[in-house]
Amino acid sequence: SLERTNKLIILDESTRSGGVGASVSSAIAEEMFDLLDAPVMRLSMDDAPVPYASAMEKVVVKRGADLVDGVLKMCYGKV
Repeated sequence: SLERTNKLIILDESTRSGGVGASVSSAIAEEMFDLLDAPVMRLSMDDAPVPYASAMEKVVVKRGADLVDGVLKMCYGKV
């Protein structure tokens, strides 16, 4: 929880701009800024179309392993 850890990571399969993660990040920054000890980390796709080929999609769309790497980076400064 944000109140317990004072950190927030958002994993979103949509693009960085205009995705749900951007809206959630913005709302948290506006309403709960005082709780944050670090910037909100957003793990999302780059602003590009999603590839149709499944092998290429796996490279572009963020997965659970990316979330684990993000948590390690945020908490310990390393991956």
